[in-house]
Amino acid sequence: MYQVKHLTTIEKIKQNTRFVSKHIDDNKINLCIEEAERLDVKPQIGDDLFLSLMEWVENPDQDNQPDYTLLMQGGVYQRKDGQKREFKGLQSALNYYVYARLVKMNNFSLTRFGFVEKQDQYSQQAELKERLAAEKDARSIADTYMVECLEYLRVNNEKFTAFRGGKQKNRLRISSIGD
Repeated sequence: MYQVKHLTTIEKIKQNTRFVSKHIDDNKINLCIEEAERLDVKPQIGDDLFLSLMEWVENPDQDNQPDYTLLMQGGVYQRKDGQKREFKGLQSALNYYVYARLVKMNNFSLTRFGFVEKQDQYSQQAELKERLAAEKDARSIADTYMVECLEYLRVNNEKFTAFRGGKQKNRLRISSIGD
């Protein structure tokens, strides 16, 4: 069976985000990677750049593609006005988008008995409010890293001609107060 490569790996998510148990099913993590790539990253960088990055991941030694190493791993670059900037990289942003998805959905499963929350005798589930706060915090980190990547892409637009600057995420929520 052909394994589709992604912009990050399960190992990188476990090493480069907050604690993720080694016992989480790899299939769940792969699903979250797929969703985060397609729903969180691709809309912000545009289809052309996303597809070019996927080709680069499949074959990083192709001569007709830009080197995406700095974009993916982060580092230091110089703006046109001479100022130096440091950023974490697209992979770090993606890792935190994946982490946020894992926090929100990890212990839920759809079974023949309905939508259930897995528990055992040695654990106590976090309250929904706590999980949503952790998910929001992880998304905030991911969004900050993504803004840094988008700035890097804008500064280097002649190098990354596939970048079109997709839709910016807006997490503004309006809630009514009281009953």
